[in-house]
Amino acid sequence: MRALRAMTPMPVIVGVNHDRFTIKASLADLNYVVPVPTGGEFVDAILDIVARDRINLIIATDESVVKALSDSRDRFPFDLLLPSRKTVDLCQDKHALNVFFRDRGIPVPRFYEVSSLDDLEGIFARFEGDGVLWCRVRRGSLSLGATAVTNVDQARSWITQWRDLRGIQVSDFTLGEYLPGRHYHVTSVWYRGQVLLAQVTEALSYFAAGNNPSGTFSLTNLARTVVAPEVLRIALDAIRTLEDRASGAFIVEFKERSDGNPALMEINAGRFPSGVSTLLAACPTNMIEVLARASAGQIMTIPEQHGTDQELYLVHDIDCLPRVFTASALLEGL
Repeated sequence: MRALRAMTPMPVIVGVNHDRFTIKASLADLNYVVPVPTGGEFVDAILDIVARDRINLIIATDESVVKALSDSRDRFPFDLLLPSRKTVDLCQDKHALNVFFRDRGIPVPRFYEVSSLDDLEGIFARFEGDGVLWCRVRRGSLSLGATAVTNVDQARSWITQWRDLRGIQVSDFTLGEYLPGRHYHVTSVWYRGQVLLAQVTEALSYFAAGNNPSGTFSLTNLARTVVAPEVLRIALDAIRTLEDRASGAFIVEFKERSDGNPALMEINAGRFPSGVSTLLAACPTNMIEVLARASAGQIMTIPEQHGTDQELYLVHDIDCLPRVFTASALLEGL
């Protein structure tokens, strides 16, 4: 919302959420409580708000909202500027996306489905000599059910704990290659097959990283803009592989192997990354504005389509507004 308010003229922002406590804290100009996005009534409520308040742009902020809007895109009186329905569905299944790219020569880590707990020994045998594997749920966000494991017993205990306490099926898990290197995200905005703006960022530290076995998490509290040509190239190639005329926002996540080569972990299609949006908006070209204007058919002229080479740092923590600093300003006043 702060990124949108940096635009001229400033748009009117309407917020929606199914949780009345969350929406009470919203910074929007007008707010509505709506049904949960996983139910059929959600889109009906959104369409009523679109008509009542003359809305002409919708920006989804999580996967469930992206899925609901994607499945009902034909009901809206304007283009939602989302990736195709096929792309959205594929990207929301991490294992299916992994297989899709593996078959097409995009560098991805080796992952295998866990159909039952009896599969674990066979999967570990495929990685003989590798001391650590990565266990995760094939759908969801915020590192749901993700951790590093070093043996079959650890993997079995982790998966059964999620099954027994959270109701996640064993068959929802995957197990595969652990990538220990640097952690990148490539966020980009596309319009009918043309990349309007792309930016590589690197996650440097994470919220509550010390409180989970893996030491990582989806939400960063320290990130920076970087120049990483190979990571950027693979990300753009991957999106073009998904569809010829891509539109909307994409987050392509990478981890490096021990030899420094990047591998594509997953893609979030149709939304911006949580938290790091502040960094994307603080770059010389506000990426959130690029998406907003493209949704209205206003294609901005951007001199640096592949992002800034200026080193900017995002500092983000609980109970404080996110701040962005240049590398040279980090020690000023200290």
